Amino acid sequence: MSRLIAAIDDTVEVEYGQFVLQEVSMSRNALGLPVPTGSWTAVGGAGGLLLHSSATDHYPTVRVELWDGTPPGDERSGWAEVLELTCDLATEVRLQSVTATFGEHTLQIPRPGVHHVRAAVGNQSDTAELGEGSFETGVERWLIQLWPV
Repeated sequence: MSRLIAAIDDTVEVEYGQFVLQEVSMSRNALGLPVPTGSWTAVGGAGGLLLHSSATDHYPTVRVELWDGTPPGDERSGWAEVLELTCDLATEVRLQSVTATFGEHTLQIPRPGVHHVRAAVGNQSDTAELGEGSFETGVERWLIQLWPV
């Protein structure tokens, strides 16, 4: 059975409808990941994750978990959307706005390299109703689970 290694509970400023889970070293920038055409929620790649919110100018709550294997259970219930993807991470990550305002916490990655990601987002319809510049906190919520490939 898989074991939870570490977790952080944080918030981040969403700007331009986006935020990132970014390597602290910033030698590879998740903001440079290619964005798909049309509607999208998350993109993973070298340096972390680029995440798309349902609104701009607000502060979602985000929990990032690091597991030693596939997390148990079905995390799909209670979430508006759940995605499975991968990203390549160095030794430490944190949440970051697109203009480099950092989250308060960092998460150590003991096995750098490619990781599976399960990204779940909730309350998107409520978030979409937020006006630009609302700076509301905690309306949108995210769960990002990472485990090595």
